[in-house]
Amino acid sequence: MLSVLKNIPGKLFLILSLLTGLVSAFVNPIMIYFLVDELQIKPLYIGVYTVSLTISGLIISQWLGSLADKGLSSRKMYLLATTGMVLALLVYSYTDSFTVVVITGISLMAFGNAAMPQMLTISRQWASNNDINIESYNAQIRACISLAWVIGPPLGYMLVGVYGFASSFLLAAFFGVISLAFVFLLVPEQTIHHSIKQQGEPPTVPLSFWLLALAIMFGSTGNIMYASSLPLYTINELHLPSYAPGLLMGIVACLEIPVMLFSSRLSKTIAKKSLMKIGFCFGVAFYLGIYHATELWHFMFLQLINAIFYGLFAGVGLTLLQEQLPKRIGFTSAVYSNGLKIGVMVGSTVTGIIAQYFSFQLANLGAAMVVFMAVTCVMLFSYLKEQQR
Repeated sequence: MLSVLKNIPGKLFLILSLLTGLVSAFVNPIMIYFLVDELQIKPLYIGVYTVSLTISGLIISQWLGSLADKGLSSRKMYLLATTGMVLALLVYSYTDSFTVVVITGISLMAFGNAAMPQMLTISRQWASNNDINIESYNAQIRACISLAWVIGPPLGYMLVGVYGFASSFLLAAFFGVISLAFVFLLVPEQTIHHSIKQQGEPPTVPLSFWLLALAIMFGSTGNIMYASSLPLYTINELHLPSYAPGLLMGIVACLEIPVMLFSSRLSKTIAKKSLMKIGFCFGVAFYLGIYHATELWHFMFLQLINAIFYGLFAGVGLTLLQEQLPKRIGFTSAVYSNGLKIGVMVGSTVTGIIAQYFSFQLANLGAAMVVFMAVTCVMLFSYLKEQQR
């Protein structure tokens, strides 16, 4: 059976993206809930965890991304990153100390944050080496990650409600161990044809690239402001059922998968930067709708708009960014992943501040403003690209 699987590496990377996504899907949605409800910290201190974890993760992830461009094995770095994530989750499962959680995040989970960009790097290396349609393949990768979010949040919240937070962390660690075994036994090493080492000096990174990266960061910021405030807003402020946050996250993850897959077809007739603008406009509409929503069916209906927003944003964002520096895939994959993580850091911190002094509901209005800034960045990106031509 192993020999059969090794002959279809493209499918292997899709499975790997699902496994990697499952680890995050069981942890990220409940983390702020865990800090506030289980560890009893003030919402204002949410930023202490997210900022410390994100900064340490950014440094490690970007460093590993540059090493990948120089020819170091992304496969081995993925194994290192996932090992760090599994160890961190085991600590999270058996501690009730906020200090221990922060120290573990800086020392172990920071390496775990590099697992996703290394997975994106090695899958893109395989696609480039085998003349695969990059737009379609990246959309499939992102769709598999979204599939993980169909499964993770609903099951994670259910486990938290029945068995406590440790059960969700341990299940995430279990999927991390499966990922390690999967990569070690089945995923082949990739030959890099276009690395910094082979090409001499790395190409200059233009301002347009950073504007696009900023737009991705703002999109992530708006998404996490909504996602992190959702459980505490719906359960504590609106008194909706405890299963509501997981249900809503599962619905949108399910709906955004076909949008992501269809985005690769749309990109053949509509420019990717235009699809990004359209997606962000849907995002602004979604967060304004959530701000005014009060019933569970309101939230469920609005997930369709959310799916269009995130499906287009995630479906074309990675490919569009990689196209700007095609010979630095490790660098661009790390920038993309780190842009999402910076968005998580900023969004979680701002959400905590807003909740401390106002309410979790108001965080959704802030999300709408942030995504509007993302639209502005893409428009400036488009202008600069036209000027370059």
